[in-house]
Order: sequence, then C-alpha cells, then structure tokens
Amino acid sequence: MSRTVQRAGRAVAAGFLFLGLAACGEPTEVPPESTASSVSEVPTTGPETGSTPADTLVFGHAEDATKLDPSDVTDSESLLATWHIYEGLTRYTPGSTAVEPALATAWSASDDGLTWTFTLRSGVTFHDGTAFDADAVVWNFNRWFDPEHPQHFADWTFEYWKAMFQGLKGETNDDGSPKSVFAGAEAVDAQTVKITLNRPSAPLLQNLAMGNFGFASPAAVEAAGAAYGTPNGNPIAAGTGPYKVASWIKDDRISLEAYDGYWGEQPPTPKLELRAIPDNTARFLALQNGEIDGMTQLNPDDIEAAQNDPNLTVHLEPPNNVGYLGFNQAKAPWDNRDCRLAVAQAIDKTAIVDGMYAGDATVAVQMMPASLWGYNKAIADRPFDMAKAKESLAACTASATLPEKVTFHVPPIARFYFPQPKELGEYIQAQLQELGVTTEIVSPDWGTQYLPDVRDGKAELFLLGWGGDNGDPDNFLCQFFCGAESSFNSVDGQPAPPDAELAELLKAASAETDPAKRTTMYEEANQKIFDAVLAVPLVHRSPPVVFRATTSGYTPSPLQQELMRVSK
Repeated sequence: MSRTVQRAGRAVAAGFLFLGLAACGEPTEVPPESTASSVSEVPTTGPETGSTPADTLVFGHAEDATKLDPSDVTDSESLLATWHIYEGLTRYTPGSTAVEPALATAWSASDDGLTWTFTLRSGVTFHDGTAFDADAVVWNFNRWFDPEHPQHFADWTFEYWKAMFQGLKGETNDDGSPKSVFAGAEAVDAQTVKITLNRPSAPLLQNLAMGNFGFASPAAVEAAGAAYGTPNGNPIAAGTGPYKVASWIKDDRISLEAYDGYWGEQPPTPKLELRAIPDNTARFLALQNGEIDGMTQLNPDDIEAAQNDPNLTVHLEPPNNVGYLGFNQAKAPWDNRDCRLAVAQAIDKTAIVDGMYAGDATVAVQMMPASLWGYNKAIADRPFDMAKAKESLAACTASATLPEKVTFHVPPIARFYFPQPKELGEYIQAQLQELGVTTEIVSPDWGTQYLPDVRDGKAELFLLGWGGDNGDPDNFLCQFFCGAESSFNSVDGQPAPPDAELAELLKAASAETDPAKRTTMYEEANQKIFDAVLAVPLVHRSPPVVFRATTSGYTPSPLQQELMRVSK
C-alpha cells in the first residue's frame, strides 16, 4: 500500500547551508529452461516512443549489477536482479519477514537443533533444463562452504555466508572448535536433504530465505567457470526462479524473461528489464516521460512532485535499514573511544534528517532499526553538542595523535539509505572541520573500488549502510561486529571483531533458541555497541519506490523490491 510523504522543512546547522539538494547531478542493498545467454543489443525504448513495450516492465535503478551470482554480492543492485532469477529452500511471504516454503515444501529439526531435514519440491528444473534435486542442493552448499571446491573461486569474499554462518570449512576458533555454524549437507534421497550444524542456529530458516542463498545450476556454474554471473558467462546465470536471463549489456540494462518451465505462478509481465540510470533526476524524468515503468532511489525533493503527479504512484518500503558513519578501528586514532565519541557528538543527525530527507526518514540511535525485536528502548541518543565533542577530542589527543588529514570515503552514487551522499559527506566534513578534524573526501567507483576498499580495511572514516535481509537482529549486529565484516577493524582485508566480548555475545545469541533470552542478549549487545561508539548510526529510511499509475501488484517489502508480481 502506498503512503503519503509529508515534506520536512530545510535546516541550517552548525553554520553550514545545505546546497544543491534539489538534484544530485553526479553519479552519486520469489516465488524457472534457457540456452546459453549472451550479450546482445536490445531495442531501446526512449523519448521517441514515450512508452515501454506492453509485455515488458522496465525498472530504473542507480547502478548496474556487479555480478549475477547471489552468493558473491552484497549490493542491492545485484540482489535486485538475482532475487528474480534464483530461489532458496525457504522464502519470505510477500511484504513480510515471515518465512514460507519455497524449494523445500517441509522441514523438521532434531531435539538438539543440530540436524535439519528438508523435503524438496518435485518437478523443478533450472533455467538450463537440468533437474533441481538433493544433489544440486548439496553441491551448492559445498560450493559456498568449502574453499577447496572447484567453483569456490579464490577472489570471492562470501561475505554473506561468513556473516550468517560465521565461517568456512577448515576455519577454527582459538580453542580449535569450528568457526562455522554449518557442518555439512547430504542427500538422503533425490527429494530429501539433511543439513548438520555444529551448534544451533536460531535464525537458520530466516537465513536460508535470503536471496544470497538461492541455488544455481551446478552444470551452468561448471560450464561458465569463473565467468559465471558476469556478462561473459556462458550461460550468464541459471537459477530456478520465475525469470531467466535473456541478455546483459553492462552498465546499461539486464533483460530477463519469464521462464516457461517455472514451477510456480508465471509473472503477469513476461519480460523484466532492469535499466541502469545513475543520475536520480534523469531517472525520474525517464519515469515521468514514460520511458521506464518504475524506479528506486528518488531524490527527496522529487517525492512531493511524484505524489502530486496523477500518472505516478509512490510506495514507501518499511524502514528496515541503517545508514551510518563507520570507523576502521585498526587505524589510529579510531582505536581510541574518545576520538570516536568526539565524532559522534559533532554530527547533527536531526539536521541531516530534516534537511536531506522528505519526511521519509528518522534519526538512527542504534545499528539496527527500532522495528526489530532486540532493539534497546532504554538507550537515549547522544545530543549534538560541539562543545562536548571538542572536550572528547582533547581527551583523545592527550594520548593519541590525530592525523593531519583523515581520508573520508563518501559513496559516489545514491543509496537507498543515503539519497544525496555527496551533500551528506560535505556536511559531515564541515562539522568535523569545526570539531578540529580535517578530512579529505574520496569517492571512487562504487562497485570496483569503493566497496572493496572499505571492506578490505583501506578506509579510515566511511559512509555506508545496510538493508536488513531476513528480519532477525543477527543480520545487522553480527553482520557488523562478529568479525566477518572487515571494514570496522581490518588491515589489508584481514578482519577481526572490533570488540571480542561483543562478538562472543552475538554468536551466543545466534545459537540461543529461547526468544526471550535472545531478545535480552540483543538488547545488551546494542548497549555495548552504543557505549563503545563502534559506529555512528545516522538514519533509518523508508525508501520510496515509484511506478507509473498504469502498473499494479507491487507490494512494499522490508527486504527487497519484488517485481515478479507487477503487471502493466
């Protein structure tokens, strides 16, 4: 259901005027037969026609996918595409975080929570025509889990696997115990899979529904090799989902078409085109002109115009995200709490929300949204206070040396949590300059350098965000602070938890099956994160998604844009 957004007033804070907010002119996270896909030219629908083909839903987004292999991506643009191509054992009910059957029709767990048995849906095939069965499930789990697997390519990061399952095969803790929650998978028969765990995992069913754990055709991955999931892959990709890949013109568009052999309900629109239009204003003009049918990442100043346009419909996604400022605590002086505290006290988050959002965002206090259980309602945010910030900085520099200039990574493209990253970065830069911290903003290419640099620990201060994937606090807190995420405490990509005691608490919480106890543990974890100032949460946003009024069937979701049910 669409909701009306009321415009918020502009704000001037710390003597710095927000400029250029009307448009970011620069490029600024369910429910299946295909032959080998190849890149080919696709007829362009543009200003000449003023409308899109009747059988094609054209959706505009800010950046092309980096790869169509869900196990090896974390960015929302890639997941937007893979969500429609692949499926997992479970899936989320449309518009909800509740879990329902997908490629598994039923499941059961042993009393100790260490053995799970899944009954697979029969008659399912991958887009290349090969059978989906228990052997394919086991092959995929082994590929994700085992670094020695022939298709577990050496340059992969497997961030989601390491965050959700806490380790790869062969990795051990200091006491010799396996890091990974997952121990192994075996095919009982063609339609039955048994998954064994090293310790209980309370969010297992939620995790398995994540788009990152959708199953790929073993034959397709083996045929394409390291090129699988790229425009040069042959095939590009092959899952079991409602759409298959027709073509991919890099940095332009991904063309999907309904899979005739799909086991579930066919999409009402036979073709889906995901078109990359980096500039927010250009994307909105394309929507107004009828060149595309829907879009994400709308400029805040354009929300009111969209709502007043009878040809458009604005939907707000539930706020299941956080945009934050991060510190790499492996780099001095950000290993010093007083320096981190000074930065937190020097940022006027209320002015940011009032000045850079259109009533579709709230100030973030914790590193997870307030809508999730485990949120600590007893925590009151630190008020913006430049005088106290300078006192904290003085306490820090009494024992630590502040660099002459700090590198500050600011996203080069709009994100659903940061619609105007350039202006946001410049505003924070000005506030830190008043504090006494001089920064140099760097905004390298998002997919090839920004994300790798930040997540390999090459950044000092950085702006980034996270959209929830499964409705469980573990997906936020352990993702950030269990040690799989390199950006908070890493040199040259070697991650470590920024707080070892916190990491152990979060790992224990993920294994606790009593909901009341888990809730208390996450509340405690949120307090520890706040007290230690491990990051500065800035904003939770209800991202707007806009469609032409001629479309129908879109359900706002806290997890992912689902376009397979949209009709024209």
